[in-house]
Amino acid sequence: MTYYHKQIKKIKNMGTVDCIRFKYQNKLVTLRLVDDSNETINLLTKWRKSNQFMFGTNFEMSEKRTRGWIKKNLEENSDWILFMINIDGIKYGNIGTDLYQEEENSAILDNIMKESSINYPGLMTMVEKIYLRWMFDFLKLSKISGDLFSDNYKMMNLHYKCGWKIIDSIPLKRVYNNDGWKWEEMKLKSEEEYGERYFFHLEITKDKLLEKFGNIEYEILC
Repeated sequence: MTYYHKQIKKIKNMGTVDCIRFKYQNKLVTLRLVDDSNETINLLTKWRKSNQFMFGTNFEMSEKRTRGWIKKNLEENSDWILFMINIDGIKYGNIGTDLYQEEENSAILDNIMKESSINYPGLMTMVEKIYLRWMFDFLKLSKISGDLFSDNYKMMNLHYKCGWKIIDSIPLKRVYNNDGWKWEEMKLKSEEEYGERYFFHLEITKDKLLEKFGNIEYEILC
């Protein structure tokens, strides 16, 4: 078992306890392992429905499917972890990690969403910076990657503030199935051909993150 997988397993075995903690405008922000409470399942389903444009697949969301997804990943996916972002005890959003690549000692930043009805300017930038720092410090990753739709300007601006670099632009086509549709990579046959949409493949190293990190204090509790 790799160091990465040992750390992920350790957190899952601890259950829903605070793992990361920091202060934001005199408020206590904590990140803790996702749970399967009715409140959490309702919020995750709601956030996914309102952010469908951010995902590579589109299907009919339900709380039953969300609960099954959480259970399956917690039990069977040794790469995957998802944290709820809590502000003074109120569930505000989520952020996670997946798809570990042993040869590169890398993983992806995944599933960043928040409650749209509550706005704390600058908070999600701080959450992402601290979470990336945690991935480097606690999981000992050499590199973190991610895929983002090129037209997701708000998230691209957030990533830019954290030090991400665009490595590649991937053309996509929409492919329909019985459950909805998904975006798949396509091969362009000429310079005149275009994708229906594009993914940016991004990467960040610890050095690049630290250039943007600033004087931010946080605690690792797990």
